[in-house]
Amino acid sequence: MADLVPGAETQKPGYLNSFSQQSEVTDHETDAQDAAESSLPRESESTSLTGQNYGSGPFHQAVNQEVNNFWKGDFVRQVAIPRDDLAACSEHRFVAPRDPGQLEEASRHLASQGVVILSASPGNGRRTAALRLLSTLGVTPRPLELFDLEPEWSKPSIDRLPKIGGQGYVLDLSELPEGDPDGRFGRDLANYGNDGRKKGWFLVILASPKEWKGAWVEPTLEFTVGLSSPDAKVLVKSELRARSSGDRVEWLDDPVFTGIWQSNPPAQESRRLARIIAESKQRDLAKIVDEFRGWHDHIEGLLNRREPRGQGDPSLLSMRATVWAGALLHGGQFRSVLKAADALLEDLEISRASAEVLADATSSRRLAAAKISTYGEQAFHEQDKHDLAPAILQNLWEEFPTQRELLRSWAVSVAADLTVPEEDARRVTKMLLHLATVRRDGDILDSIGTGLVGRRRQLAVEALTAAALDSQIGAYVRHRLYLWARNPSSEETIKLVTEVCGGELGVKKPGIALTRLRWAAGQSPFGSRPVTEALRRLVEARPAEVREAVGVWLDDDKLRIQALVVFLALASSESGAAFLLRNAEEESDRRRFVEAWQQLLTTEDAREAVDSQLTKWGELADRGTLRRDALVDLLADVYEPAIYRNGLSRFFADGSDFVESFWGQVLTEAIVRSKRRREGRTE
Repeated sequence: MADLVPGAETQKPGYLNSFSQQSEVTDHETDAQDAAESSLPRESESTSLTGQNYGSGPFHQAVNQEVNNFWKGDFVRQVAIPRDDLAACSEHRFVAPRDPGQLEEASRHLASQGVVILSASPGNGRRTAALRLLSTLGVTPRPLELFDLEPEWSKPSIDRLPKIGGQGYVLDLSELPEGDPDGRFGRDLANYGNDGRKKGWFLVILASPKEWKGAWVEPTLEFTVGLSSPDAKVLVKSELRARSSGDRVEWLDDPVFTGIWQSNPPAQESRRLARIIAESKQRDLAKIVDEFRGWHDHIEGLLNRREPRGQGDPSLLSMRATVWAGALLHGGQFRSVLKAADALLEDLEISRASAEVLADATSSRRLAAAKISTYGEQAFHEQDKHDLAPAILQNLWEEFPTQRELLRSWAVSVAADLTVPEEDARRVTKMLLHLATVRRDGDILDSIGTGLVGRRRQLAVEALTAAALDSQIGAYVRHRLYLWARNPSSEETIKLVTEVCGGELGVKKPGIALTRLRWAAGQSPFGSRPVTEALRRLVEARPAEVREAVGVWLDDDKLRIQALVVFLALASSESGAAFLLRNAEEESDRRRFVEAWQQLLTTEDAREAVDSQLTKWGELADRGTLRRDALVDLLADVYEPAIYRNGLSRFFADGSDFVESFWGQVLTEAIVRSKRRREGRTE
């Protein structure tokens, strides 16, 4: 099973990345307070586009170029750094890497070459170190304005990076696209840094040692610095003080923590330990260590019997299946837990026919053996052990790596089972999403995307939408949606991306949603109902962004098919049709409207959907739902060239009524305009 991010380090044994804490993704993504990201950047309202731009041409031209790249999906988004992240690199709180010479070396490279690459595993504090480097660079007349860069590109390209004086950028390239960057990338990066040093912008790149290698990175070696994590104990002390828990710093000298300090966990884990200590209600140091280590000893004891099996007790495998099912459905109905456990046994080809079930341990014995308590209809693992349920699933994935495909299939099948109550299916979906994010496991996300079909797909939509909007893991999930839209594994995956982008994600982050929706449209047939519904919602909620995006797409020959699918989808809803008619009052939009319909009329794959929609438009015009005069005027321009008029023959009718009908008026006006054009050409 491949990790979502190439080169991502496997979690060290003994440590648990709790989803409730900053996951590995937070080293890459911190887009809280990212209002600038929620819509298309504009020169008049985005602080990220103010100041002097040293790219080619005037500043407004650079903005226009950025806009075009944004809507075409070949774009690097600037995300403002949240205050909390800046606070972590402040003078009174920042903890340097164990080797202080590394940070000093990185600072020299950044100042002298305008760019530095920090080579380290995600989660070791490298992003905080990057912010520290940029914030203490000492540029004048004022400190740099800092941004995370969130790229959407097929291959890394220096041409897409911002070049605005007075700004500092952090770019995480741990998550490289498939295939190596262009061979010139390393040299171009050095040139970008040299220009920035002279003109006022600076860049820190975060790279994974496993991925940052090869001939294309050779020109970057002179400004690449390996980075170690800070001293764990020092960092925990600093974090406790920042959490107003300085009175607990003395706890760290207790021998119970000795093993942790000797292993020196990475920065991400050290911060998690500080959070556990700060939130502990009493000085139970052994319990704190157990939670930090993912309840390892408890889970080991839970999964391994220490005494012979007694009569009426479940088998070891049956008991383990109940433990795992209880973790997957923590807080769900106990019947759902037992059903999920039986489903896993069946997947393992252990019969659960009535005779086998009745000969097995009773339900109460099975739950008791798994140490699952019931309260009314609900079943819980021990609730005094914080995050025990996700820890059990994390342990399952780590201890049985050869069975992950089976485990994914089993878990998703539980959520997809319509006999499982929907609320319990929702618990499973959320738990799987948590597991996918803390493990950076794209295969789990893929399983959610393809396994929850039909009536249960909405659960996947809800979970992915919430995750895509989350300040900690949002970039991770948004990137996955981007990959799915560009290279879908199935029609169901395309439907899922389309529904997510047409929902709350599209309302709150229309730029992100529309760029993915364009790719999804390109993988969808003309007249696709999911694409039509998604665009209907977006045009009602964010009409300005839809108009701008569609205009850019229709003007780009490379995006012709994708743009035409989107245009027809817009035309296929009443609100979308009214939107197109309103905008066609502007000359540029009118030209796009006419050209798009003419292209659709000559696209064989679109014929059936186009004929259906034109018929519907005529009916809406006759009913007065759409402005008849405006629609006749526009369609007359569409059909004015004689080559397009054959399609109107299906609207012909015997008698004089046709002339007065909507399509009769369109044909008459088209012929009149054609005649005028010919006469004007001969005069």
